[in-house]
Amino acid sequence: MEEYHTHYLGKAADGKLFFGSVTFAYKKPIRELAPEEREKNRIELAILYLFDKNGKFSDYKYWSTEKETERQSVWEKMSELVTELGQVTYGNIEVETFEIDINGIKCGLIPNEESVSIDLYPSNTISFQKPWDGEYYT
Repeated sequence: MEEYHTHYLGKAADGKLFFGSVTFAYKKPIRELAPEEREKNRIELAILYLFDKNGKFSDYKYWSTEKETERQSVWEKMSELVTELGQVTYGNIEVETFEIDINGIKCGLIPNEESVSIDLYPSNTISFQKPWDGEYYT
């Protein structure tokens, strides 16, 4: 869906596929945080997931606001990560599900058997559901 949550996906000149996600997570489970503690425990993330030409997860790069002195535009950082790929073509991609851990934070396109969906973590802002045509819910 153009201009919504999928600004950064496509193919690099070397054939690798990429999916950039700008998201957030908390250092501790949110249910353990008092409302006044949430902001200081929130981490903004720019994550660039990389896949081979067949859509198999291969690597990732990320930037986070874990340190207060690093507070910058997470969107600028996402743009920098994509720029590092060289020439890219933005467009639809097909990739496999995967799950990784970044400093204790669950990340990836993770199947949810209960809701019969595939959710983008952290913060599961995007949920893909049948008929698996690329449309997603937020």
